[in-house]
Amino acid sequence: MQKYFLILLLSLSPLISKGQEPAFNYKALETKIRKMLSTAPDSTKVLIDYALSQKTLPDSLRGNTYNLYGIYYGNIGRQDSALYYYKKAITVLKNYPNIKSRPLTNISVIYRNMGEYDLSFACLDEALEIARKYNNKPAEANILSNMSSNYQFMQEYDKAVTYVLKGIEILKKEGNRDYLPVLYQKLANTYMKMRNFDFAKDMYLECLKMMKAKNDEVNYAYTLINYAECVLHMSQSDKAKKALKEAIVILRKFNDEEHIGVAYSKIANISFFENNLDVSFNNYDAALKALTKANSLDAVIIAAEYVEALNKTKKYKEALVVIENTKKIPIYKNVSAQDKLRLDVAAAETYNNTENDARALIDITNALRLKDSLARIDPTLRTKELQAKFQKELQHEKAQTLKIKNNTLQKAMEAKSKLTLLYILCSMAIIIIILMLLRSYWLKNRLQKEALKSIEAEKNLIKQQHLYQQEFADTQRQTIEDKQKELASSALRIASYQENINEIIEKCDTSLKVDDIKKELKNLIQQRDYWEQFEARFNNLHPKFESTLVNRFSKLTKNDVEFCTLLKLNLSNKEIASLLQISHESTITKKYRIKKKMELNDDLEFEQILREI
Repeated sequence: MQKYFLILLLSLSPLISKGQEPAFNYKALETKIRKMLSTAPDSTKVLIDYALSQKTLPDSLRGNTYNLYGIYYGNIGRQDSALYYYKKAITVLKNYPNIKSRPLTNISVIYRNMGEYDLSFACLDEALEIARKYNNKPAEANILSNMSSNYQFMQEYDKAVTYVLKGIEILKKEGNRDYLPVLYQKLANTYMKMRNFDFAKDMYLECLKMMKAKNDEVNYAYTLINYAECVLHMSQSDKAKKALKEAIVILRKFNDEEHIGVAYSKIANISFFENNLDVSFNNYDAALKALTKANSLDAVIIAAEYVEALNKTKKYKEALVVIENTKKIPIYKNVSAQDKLRLDVAAAETYNNTENDARALIDITNALRLKDSLARIDPTLRTKELQAKFQKELQHEKAQTLKIKNNTLQKAMEAKSKLTLLYILCSMAIIIIILMLLRSYWLKNRLQKEALKSIEAEKNLIKQQHLYQQEFADTQRQTIEDKQKELASSALRIASYQENINEIIEKCDTSLKVDDIKKELKNLIQQRDYWEQFEARFNNLHPKFESTLVNRFSKLTKNDVEFCTLLKLNLSNKEIASLLQISHESTITKKYRIKKKMELNDDLEFEQILREI
């Protein structure tokens, strides 16, 4: 409908404008054509024909339009027509070599898909020469990228990686970031073919990041489809389905039915292997609907895959519907023999299980015919290659025979001998180097082991020293505790001694003789020898206690220090009162005054200071 509307609009435009035809804007028309190439091919053809109908169109733009015609026919599977228009574009652009490289690159893609790699490389070499001549770096990077694709198809993956990296390097040097994500995607595709899925996954994620930053939604969606296939190889089916669903949402904005169909088919395939059959078949239906609408060549191979799935689940009636509908689509006649073969084999199994032997026989016959055709094509090509190789070698031998002289064989033998000697010397040198490296490695390993042993020995020694120091510290601590207990016991004995004397004094009567005794006992009590003995023992145990206490708290008197020594021994107020022959209240008062001199209010802080000194 859209096609007829555009034709009507173009035919009536002269009447609408009343003879005043508006200026032809080729750039705007080309932009519109490129946007519609994948989404609306019929409408695209109308626009291309309209562009070519312009009599004043210069050759540069006419050649570019023929190139667009080639892209259009390539998208609908008409490779022969595409090739025709690409060649026509090259003819028209003979005076515009810088533009000529575009159809040359597109022709190389067709030859690549046909397996004609030599012809494909010939076109790319010519295009590369033009790009370098006119210093067109983006075009040069694109051509190197297509060479990489050729090597990827030929399964020469190392060369494929080398060429795409060359293209990436050119774009980086030029600071051209617009085309860079496409080359990154191609590099990721190559690594996926090489089954280096981890690296390919990282590359796809980098591409997605760059495309999202550029708001390039179409290429972002295409990359999501490739990313899904990569993570599926890594058994990450949930991530694959999430990526495919996201791609479908984006592609709907652009009506890109072909890639929407591809995404649905992949979801269907995942769901089938997860035994989620209803979801799988629904997605296959959606895929075929989209691919048929887009008139895509992929419709047949997806249909074959769908029929195989239906046959496995014995849904033969549904399979018959898929087969009949697929063979009616217009693009079916342009599908490759391999894709038709797969569908015919699947269809034969369906007809066989529905007791339609006649149709089964027809499809089996078609499959065998296609298989024989493919088998004949391969040996023919191989024969041609062998003949060309043989002729080339024969011509080479004839040319060499004319140039060879009598002394050539001798020189060749001498050269061979020298080369052999050189090989031997090189081999010996390599062996010697290897032995030296091995010896160096052995010595280094031995030194490392010795160093490890030395470190282990030092570690054990340090550990033993630590244990010894710990034991020594524990012994000293125990000795100090024992001496402190002994000192406290001594102080308590002195206190007990004084209490006993006081009791004797109180019990004595008031006689003169007794008075004399009292006097002597009082004199005995007033003797300070026991304090000197106590101080000697205490200073032995805590030699720096008195000096440290006086230095830190200069207001303390000697009596205050003596009082603190008793507190240091953890004696109670009652025991200190008994020892100093003072009341319990006086002991508390004394302790309070000492704290005041030390400018302390908290008992815990006071006791902690005495313990630490």
